[in-house]
Amino acid sequence: MHARLFAGLLFGACLLSAAQPKTEATALGENQELALTVTLYIDAAGVKELVGDDLGGYYIVADVKVEPKYGKEVSISRDEFLLRTDKDGDKATPSSPGQIAGRGTIVVREVKQDRPPGPAGSGGSDVMIPTGASVRSGDSEPNPLEQVLKDKLLPETKTDQPFRGLLYFVMDKQKMKDLELIYSSKAGKIDLRFK
Repeated sequence: MHARLFAGLLFGACLLSAAQPKTEATALGENQELALTVTLYIDAAGVKELVGDDLGGYYIVADVKVEPKYGKEVSISRDEFLLRTDKDGDKATPSSPGQIAGRGTIVVREVKQDRPPGPAGSGGSDVMIPTGASVRSGDSEPNPLEQVLKDKLLPETKTDQPFRGLLYFVMDKQKMKDLELIYSSKAGKIDLRFK
């Protein structure tokens, strides 16, 4: 009797966990010089937990740990990373903290509106339409979020010691299974899939 109850509870827990989309995943990869361990956060709640702000829900954040191999000194540049999605082929390079929260940042607001019926009687559908933009003036107070993002940013450095930091990618809502993080350097390419 107890075994059936336990099996039923276990089955129910599995169904609940299977119904939840994955919003955080870790992948490992390496080339001749270094090993990467990357945890990807694709939802606003995970991003907020990581940096203290949800970044408007428009960013995917990668927590990157770099481990040089065989005591070799490695040089890392953020430009060597590319996030790509199978969903529509969209690609993104890391954004800088200044692009996300700095002075002079353009903020575009969008609202969902019904589009009127098109030609030949086709029905309307919801579309996102830019409704306005605001610019954070260069004379305004510095945004404290910019400093937080800088402090957590993956450093561009040359070292033989392990280090870690964050990369910020602006990309629309994605499913984890569609994402691929590509690291390309002279030592070789590392493709990381998050399933």
